Amino acid sequence: MSLFGDIDLTKLFDHDSEYGKSYVFGELTDEMIARAEQTLGYKMPASYIELLKVQNGGMISDEFDESWLTTIYGIGPTADTYNSLEERFENWKEEWEYPDIGIPFGETQSAGHDMYYMDFRSADENGEPRIVRIDNEMDNEVYFVADNLVEFIKLIIANQEIEEKCLD
Repeated sequence: MSLFGDIDLTKLFDHDSEYGKSYVFGELTDEMIARAEQTLGYKMPASYIELLKVQNGGMISDEFDESWLTTIYGIGPTADTYNSLEERFENWKEEWEYPDIGIPFGETQSAGHDMYYMDFRSADENGEPRIVRIDNEMDNEVYFVADNLVEFIKLIIANQEIEEKCLD
């Protein structure tokens, strides 16, 4: 049974952009998931795996312009695949000095100056981490966005403006 219910996750992604294709990787395998978990130090939530099995990364369709979300990072065939979650992870921590609170899965319109994270400091009853936005330009202020990835994607698909609450 799908965690996302009857949501057509394929509508979420831009399928036409040539630039966007550099964020899309092949079929997600158990080996890729295990490698990414080891590299990042976090267990991939079931919802994220389900989403990446529909499409392993990509840019968000322009149809969902109320959201700041522009890209969902996928898992590449190797840890150093350009534009993959693993390839970018150390850069976000070391160069940009994002906090190590979970998995940074989504880029915003600010092109890296703030990111959507699966925040493992708080999880729901199914072990799904909450979704936060971290504003790197504001000393990494953390904003609550949704209880989990499924709820976040539902907001995106509904094209609703996302209401955030500062957690700091």
